[in-house]
Amino acid sequence: MYYDIIQASDLTLHLLKTRQDGFVHSVYRKTVNLCIDKTLIALQSNASPLSPISLIADLSEESLRKLNLSEGTPVRVTDTSLLIGSFRFLFQGAKSYSSCLQEELTPAQIALLKERLAAVLLSSHTGGFDAIFHAFQKPGRPLPSPILEGGRQYLLQARQALSQKEYSSASVCLSRLLGLGIGLTPSGDDFLCGVLAGLILSGNGSSSFASLLKEQVAADLHRTNTISQTFLRCALNHRFSPAVLSLAKCPEPGAILASFEAIGHSSGIDTLYGIFFVLDFIENGRV
Repeated sequence: MYYDIIQASDLTLHLLKTRQDGFVHSVYRKTVNLCIDKTLIALQSNASPLSPISLIADLSEESLRKLNLSEGTPVRVTDTSLLIGSFRFLFQGAKSYSSCLQEELTPAQIALLKERLAAVLLSSHTGGFDAIFHAFQKPGRPLPSPILEGGRQYLLQARQALSQKEYSSASVCLSRLLGLGIGLTPSGDDFLCGVLAGLILSGNGSSSFASLLKEQVAADLHRTNTISQTFLRCALNHRFSPAVLSLAKCPEPGAILASFEAIGHSSGIDTLYGIFFVLDFIENGRV
């Protein structure tokens, strides 16, 4: 049986060109994760949001589920297709999107985006790190779990270190968020992906703080799960979802909310908070 891959990231298509075989890593409701050359690729149903590791199949969620793909199933890669069990997925005609975030905002754009992200976060109640954002808006407000309280303390410590330009200490504090929180990709991991995106958007992607943070996160990746590790490695290499890339145009709050709410239960909003966290510290466009 043949199926078409209709969309994919440039990163994923590049990986497939190596023609390394692999296996099914894990199976979820809308996604079948494939391990190719020690890297995860997400085979997703046609209504799924794109990510840097996406292969979007021309299949509904129900149709993908009915394939009954299971962990450990061998995956063979050819020049034009993936063979997973008895099913062949053709990727030669897939529409590709560039996942590399390169745009840097002006100080005026940073201020505007920060204002719009704040509006989105104020309206969001996912139970993830947005609860910490709300707690910072109302000092003394209790958080519903020890995990979130731990996250708040790490952010307080990181903010203090950043205000004193103690970038190494700030990097250690932020790296403690790895593996922390709810979701298939924990909230702390999504937040860190946002921090890395925020550094690029604000023109600080090559700053000393960014270098120290990247080094610390890379060293501590073992503290979270394989799926989160994959997305964090993408972020460390400036690779993000179309939703994150769209922020370079400073869209309206409603558009931001719609695109990021589509990314998991809390993952998108947690990522937004990470971006806001960085923009909140920007002065004259540099950390």
